[in-house]
Amino acid sequence: MMTIRTNFASCGGILFFDRREYIETTTGKCFSDIEMELLDVKRQKILRDMERKGIYIAPAHLKEKIERRKWEQPGNNGTTPEPRLVDSLVLTVAELSAGPVLLGPETTVYLPDTGLSDALFFRLLNKTKVVLGGTVSLFKHLDGNDCIKEGVGVECREEVRLSPAIKNNTLFMENVAGLPDKSIYLWGVKSLTLKDHTANLLPKLWLHDDNVMEELWLDVGVESLGWGILFTGDRSIWLGKVKNLRLEKHAVNLLPKLKLHEDNVVEVLRLSAWERLYVSEMIFTGDRSIWLGKVKNLRLEKHAIDLLPKLKLHDDNVMEVLRLSAWERTYVSSILAAKDNSIWLGKVKNLRLEKHAVNILSKLKLDKDNVMGNLSLDVELGEDVSYILAAEDRSIWVGRVKSLKLERYAINLLPKLWLHDDNVMEWLYLSEWLERYISYILCIKDSSIRLGKVKSLKLERYGINALPKLKLHEDNVMDVWLSGWQRDISEILLKKDRTICVGRVKSLSLEFYAISILPKLWLHEDNVMEYFWLYADRGEYVSEIFGAEDSSIWLGKVKKSLRLELYAISILPKLRSSTMIPTPEKVNTDIRGSKG
Repeated sequence: MMTIRTNFASCGGILFFDRREYIETTTGKCFSDIEMELLDVKRQKILRDMERKGIYIAPAHLKEKIERRKWEQPGNNGTTPEPRLVDSLVLTVAELSAGPVLLGPETTVYLPDTGLSDALFFRLLNKTKVVLGGTVSLFKHLDGNDCIKEGVGVECREEVRLSPAIKNNTLFMENVAGLPDKSIYLWGVKSLTLKDHTANLLPKLWLHDDNVMEELWLDVGVESLGWGILFTGDRSIWLGKVKNLRLEKHAVNLLPKLKLHEDNVVEVLRLSAWERLYVSEMIFTGDRSIWLGKVKNLRLEKHAIDLLPKLKLHDDNVMEVLRLSAWERTYVSSILAAKDNSIWLGKVKNLRLEKHAVNILSKLKLDKDNVMGNLSLDVELGEDVSYILAAEDRSIWVGRVKSLKLERYAINLLPKLWLHDDNVMEWLYLSEWLERYISYILCIKDSSIRLGKVKSLKLERYGINALPKLKLHEDNVMDVWLSGWQRDISEILLKKDRTICVGRVKSLSLEFYAISILPKLWLHEDNVMEYFWLYADRGEYVSEIFGAEDSSIWLGKVKKSLRLELYAISILPKLRSSTMIPTPEKVNTDIRGSKG
């Protein structure tokens, strides 16, 4: 059965084929004598230009070899010649047109000022010895288009997305090490992904001054970087404008070497270092020594979190999201040794700290006029935040916060936070599913956590136990939503009736066993409630209230909607309001439910 070979690139009548260790070139057509003469004139001009640059690459027998390959072209002697392995070749159309050749590890390929497709260029680096005699302008490979564009100072004004997949071999590393810096010209790069040893190409790239890169992703193992790039000077690798910058593993150490446009705004900067070794080059640099400019979204993972003090942001930076997650204390060990309020972040709209990263909250310094849209803290175990738990109450300044979310053990950190005196919180959410995670907050005094004004309060499961500890502004008006099971609220059920002050409540929603704490709440005498909702799909959820006297639970005024669902309707006689509450026999459309 005949095997049909497919070429990976072409240029005019020249075809390029992949072999295991070689590149095979062959001519798909016969060139006339006149065509060959014109190509040779062009070739000689290229050679003279290379000689002016001090590169002499044409041996005495080169002309003889080319003449022999011309003679061996199909049609000249009636035979189809086999490709020959050559020891040197100037990558010009003239030489490639002279006959089929094999280019391999023993072949030195000289590249003049020329334009090459990325597919051809990276194969040459991987399979031959490459010597540059000028600047190579790279362009995206497209099937059917010429892979070589000859010319001195040729400029390929095309946008490319490069992600070279190259095997890790000695030949490639030697070729890259021999390339002059800024010798590979890229007019427009939209996306650049360099993994492992291909990252060594970075200093060799010459990007257009006005280039805007959508994404740069460097992912490098510890043994993949050569000495050349490791000893490159700081801020010596020009990248222009980059919207998304992602550095993983050993590539994190390259961050100081990158230079961005002074007007650049990084949409997302992500640094991920799984081992301490991956930040070994940076951990000893000075604080605020690595200039980043403006960054909207900063995400540091694992050991990269410890680099936060090293980063310097623009004075006018407004960060949309800062997210730090540390599963181990070692990820933040250097930061914990820093002084409180020593890591300048400027303005941050959304801050999420997880696990051990929560401990660094006191180290952060925000702009005095900062208004945080969302502050979220999530801690799984008490030992994860043993450092911050030792801080004094109201000692960690967070300023103005619109939304505060504390999950699991992080609820215990609420007394440590110091909010602006004029803060108005849109939403406070506390959630914990295990009793042992609220041990600290249960020990503090009632009404000792000053929150100012809160528009919406949502407490779930064991988080409900924080309710008596809160102290709200005397003029506060809020929506309240409570949801929990019997074991979640066992502590709060020990409180006396009407001892938990919630002030003025605009809407009150209680689910499941949380209905049982209704008698414990104290509403303002002039309270006007727009919405009151109770939901109980089991009788046991309201059993605690059955022992109360009728009309003993004060609600104030219920202005718009009184909604009791399922078993909740059975406690209707226990409620008292300055507006008339209908009896069960006169249930209207605003009261929905069933006694079972």
